[in-house]
Amino acid sequence: MVQDTVFNYLSKKLTLLIAGLILFGCTASNDDNYPTVSYIAETEPVVTNDDAADDPAIWINLDNTANSLIFGTDKKSGIYVYDLKGNILSYQNLGSINNVDLRVIDDELHLVSSNRSDSTLDYWIFPTEGIYQYFENNPDNAFSEELKHYHLEAGMDIYGICMGIINGSPVAALTEEEGVRVQYWDLTQLKIINTFDITADEDNVPLLGNEAEGCVFDDENKYIHVSREGARGFLKTYNAENQQLVKVIDSRDGNVGGDPEGVAIYKVDATTGYIILSSQGDSKFNLYDREYPFTYIDSFRVDNVSDTDGIDVTSASLGDYAPNGILVVQDGYNQPDNQNFKIVSMEEVFKKKE
Repeated sequence: MVQDTVFNYLSKKLTLLIAGLILFGCTASNDDNYPTVSYIAETEPVVTNDDAADDPAIWINLDNTANSLIFGTDKKSGIYVYDLKGNILSYQNLGSINNVDLRVIDDELHLVSSNRSDSTLDYWIFPTEGIYQYFENNPDNAFSEELKHYHLEAGMDIYGICMGIINGSPVAALTEEEGVRVQYWDLTQLKIINTFDITADEDNVPLLGNEAEGCVFDDENKYIHVSREGARGFLKTYNAENQQLVKVIDSRDGNVGGDPEGVAIYKVDATTGYIILSSQGDSKFNLYDREYPFTYIDSFRVDNVSDTDGIDVTSASLGDYAPNGILVVQDGYNQPDNQNFKIVSMEEVFKKKE
């Protein structure tokens, strides 16, 4: 359960919103005085030089949080599996794995990734029992073809991916590289059940430009939040049941600097919390209300972290290590080493907001 600081912060925010104010006086402005938080740990660098580390996904072992896992992609070579302190448990060269996401269903960890080498949606299913030890004991071959798995042909040049559970069924959204399509997959039937176009605005006016990459399902509220890069960069929300546009949350004309990239959901309870967005061009992280109309709240930075691609977050308490959960962010530089992922205690984020 998240700690009192989170609930106090949410109550304060809602009180001010009801009073017709925006929390902390944060409207779309050029104010650059954002708070900065320090990270509590970092992963070992990825093996590939230059722009390689990309997207993380967190799995929390609720029976023993010390045995939780962080998955991280090297988009030029494969998938890493780290412990919560950033130590490598396992790495396997699987091709150009761009993004990764996961859900737990009936004591199994379902993991999806976008494989740009083969233009496939790669779908792996692991038993959660003993999974930490499994990756620890299989440092270079954990993604065995002997596991329950699928390599699903997308029929397009793929880019990003996210996974959700909508109305009890596992689903995935798969985005197109240098394109405008998002495929909506039913992972029970292992097939595409819809394709939608991310270019139109609320008035169905096309906004041509760069591709979408980052996305996240809000399972409980039945939304898909999609970030789109480029000069017409924005964060949009779609209905996860019918894939209809709900709202353009933010854009470069608002609180997004440069490309909007990774997007994640921090859950205070079943339906409330925060959307967190990587605003890559100005190396900050934007917070929005998780509930419609997704009001912008504030932004923060992570010390010595810049040009972030993918992110993931959990509100699960990790005891003294991170009582309000962790945020994992890709670090686009991490000089003088190769890129890596930084681990931030969400308690530090909330302290900056009090």
